[in-house]
Amino acid sequence: PAFEVFFAERQRVTLYDDALPALRWLSERYPLVAISNGNADLERTGVARWFRAGFSARAFGSGKPHAPIFRAAAASVGLLPRDVLHVGDDAALDVAGALDAGMQAAWLVRDERPWEAGARPQLIVPNLHALCMALDGR
Repeated sequence: PAFEVFFAERQRVTLYDDALPALRWLSERYPLVAISNGNADLERTGVARWFRAGFSARAFGSGKPHAPIFRAAAASVGLLPRDVLHVGDDAALDVAGALDAGMQAAWLVRDERPWEAGARPQLIVPNLHALCMALDGR
């Protein structure tokens, strides 16, 4: 029962204001796949409709930053890792993990921290609107 209560609470998420417009815009142009080390479920959080697939570390057996989950995500939509841009807010788990798996990476950094890790991501954005603008060439 304790885990069920914990799991239910993890499904109560508050999205940033730019999340739904960005998911809508991105999903009209790209196949989106979610990779999560957390417990939130795409269906229960209400965002599943924008994703073609979702991978949780718990169900997959390993998570970010390990390459297999990134490669499985790419394969799930018929892409090679080099043709994928992984977007995430954690320098080690998201950016380094994606780069190590052969993907491109975008670092979403809402608090204006400077990049201090190893290999730089191809893109650094302050919010999802800026990500959409960058991908749209603006």
